[in-house]
Amino acid sequence: MKNLGETINNIMEENSSNRILILTNHLQIVGTIHEYKNKCENCHNCLIALKNVKIARIEELLNCEESCECNLHIFKEYDWFNICVDAIVGFSII
Repeated sequence: MKNLGETINNIMEENSSNRILILTNHLQIVGTIHEYKNKCENCHNCLIALKNVKIARIEELLNCEESCECNLHIFKEYDWFNICVDAIVGFSII
């Protein structure tokens, strides 16, 4: 059975993109998947390495007290971020 990292890599190749949107129970993460295929003998199958990452808490993205608005300014930026595949609820190659 393929792990989630392999599945994501296959979808990336089919769509000619390495940008991804990842949803966890509490976070929205947008980044570029680090290309490690056939380059890392010690890489863990349980982690996905991302670069040029923007992260926001899902509950802080929308402000619907008076009128619903996206709070895109709340995204925090990171050069690198690793996520455990077990934490991923959903993803989309963008």
